[in-house]
Amino acid sequence: MPGHHCFVRSSELQLRPGEWHDIGFDWRDDGLISVSALAGTGPEALGGVLYDLSVGVVLHGTTPGTEVQLRAAEFEPDGDDGRVRRERPALGLVHAAGHGRFTHHWKGSLAVGHWVGVQVAQFGASDARLVSAEADVFTWRH
Repeated sequence: MPGHHCFVRSSELQLRPGEWHDIGFDWRDDGLISVSALAGTGPEALGGVLYDLSVGVVLHGTTPGTEVQLRAAEFEPDGDDGRVRRERPALGLVHAAGHGRFTHHWKGSLAVGHWVGVQVAQFGASDARLVSAEADVFTWRH
């Protein structure tokens, strides 16, 4: 039986153009707060984990016609924080209105001690704002 968690971010995140930004989540459905790792840190990950990730974000203040990209990023331990081990392929979308809703889905496999998070980039002329995000993640033991 797979494990499952929902994640929500309702606090704004300033997005500088042309940079990847980690989307940390404010809340997980079991009450955990301030979460960046969506899979790979729970008891199910003791032997490695398979994951199925879906994320949706809402952006405001983007330059009309701007490309927005979302991707999963797999991390490995490196000191206190960790470092990106593998940047998964990004989904790039263009919109015309200066705001938009974007979704991305990815499946992957994590080694013991590794975890997955979500990153966003926008390529407009000025800063934009991520105003909310939600994610659903299913996990299975290797």
